[in-house]
Amino acid sequence: MRTEGDDEASSRFLLDLAKALHLAYQPSFLVEARVRRAAKAWGLKTEVFTVQSLAMTQVVAPRRAPADFARLPFNPHWNLGRAAALLQLTDDIAGGGVGLPEARTKLDRIVATRSPFPKWLVLLAYGVYGAAVAARVGGGWWEMFAALLVGGIAGVIHFGTLRSQRVDLQKSFLAAFLGTLVAFGLRFVLPPFDVVQALFGGAVLLVPAMVVTLGSVELATESVEAGMTRLVYGLLRFLMLGVGIMAASTLWRFVGPLPASSGAHGFPPWVTFLLLAVGGLALVVCMAGRPRDVVGIVGGVLLAYGTQAGMKAVLGEQGSPMVAAFVLGVAGLLYGRGGRRMPMTVIMPGLLQLAPGFMGTQAIIALLGMGRPGTDDARLFDVLLVALQLVMGLVFATLVVPPRTPVDGDGTVASGSGSA
Repeated sequence: MRTEGDDEASSRFLLDLAKALHLAYQPSFLVEARVRRAAKAWGLKTEVFTVQSLAMTQVVAPRRAPADFARLPFNPHWNLGRAAALLQLTDDIAGGGVGLPEARTKLDRIVATRSPFPKWLVLLAYGVYGAAVAARVGGGWWEMFAALLVGGIAGVIHFGTLRSQRVDLQKSFLAAFLGTLVAFGLRFVLPPFDVVQALFGGAVLLVPAMVVTLGSVELATESVEAGMTRLVYGLLRFLMLGVGIMAASTLWRFVGPLPASSGAHGFPPWVTFLLLAVGGLALVVCMAGRPRDVVGIVGGVLLAYGTQAGMKAVLGEQGSPMVAAFVLGVAGLLYGRGGRRMPMTVIMPGLLQLAPGFMGTQAIIALLGMGRPGTDDARLFDVLLVALQLVMGLVFATLVVPPRTPVDGDGTVASGSGSA
């Protein structure tokens, strides 16, 4: 017979599970569905509600337990190994083989797990991936070198604030401010290069394009409260990046004029393809991936780039983000059908190649009068349009390849692992 203490302990565990899933970059509707599914396995009916910064759980019992709630960081940090372990834990609980004491022990151990890579390697990976992205957006060797340095600075700021997960807005400002000053300063010691491409490449992992995309997904699945707050926060992150760039530009004007834009000479497509493969390997380290995730992450990066490049050849400069997201979503969902594999292992790295972060950076630079010819028409509204195209592509992909854990009308999910 269950006691009031059991219900309270269960409610606290379910709240901690919801918080951990949120920090594993799961959209709110999947967090709620998985928590309800775990509670159902223990014979409990649980009310769950999550938004971007708040999670609430309450076990519905004859002696009604008080509702538990926790504040959540707005923008979690990636750790694919931890995400996979959390999803497997919820599957194990739903399978009926894990009770509350054992589940609590496993959850505490998973949450305490750190990145398997040393800090110096992660910082280097930030720079290497930034250099690959600079090549992805048309940069040459000097843009890549500058992006490598700016990316290292972004990595230092990122890991310097890991202990406090509530300074993401300040992090965006600092990364943009210091990165812009470094990029400007490199113009004195390097041959002319495109500052915009170098700056975006270096700070790409701090650009909130994924936040905007996830918020759009939540809106599309009727998680309106979570989606709206996530979108507003994503826009705030863009604004903080803009403020950092503008602050650095204002300070630089006391020293001299802003660097003039110089046309970068991009690489042939096959060279860019190889550089992105190297960037994908760096992204494995940035995302704390497992050895089994290497093929999925690198494959997602290359598939997204190749599809988008093909669409550009057919439809023009902008290509079709929706078609590219559809192809990526189908590939990710098929990949996730394997044992203990997550679709987002493929989808999330691929979306970084399609996400609207570079357009947002172009819009900010255009306000400063530093944009290259042909890019001054970038608008922040275009960022949302691209994000919505990505969402529609992923939605169509789920119609072709239904996820292994679809969300039902009662908030439960079907059995099966790998449903990130």
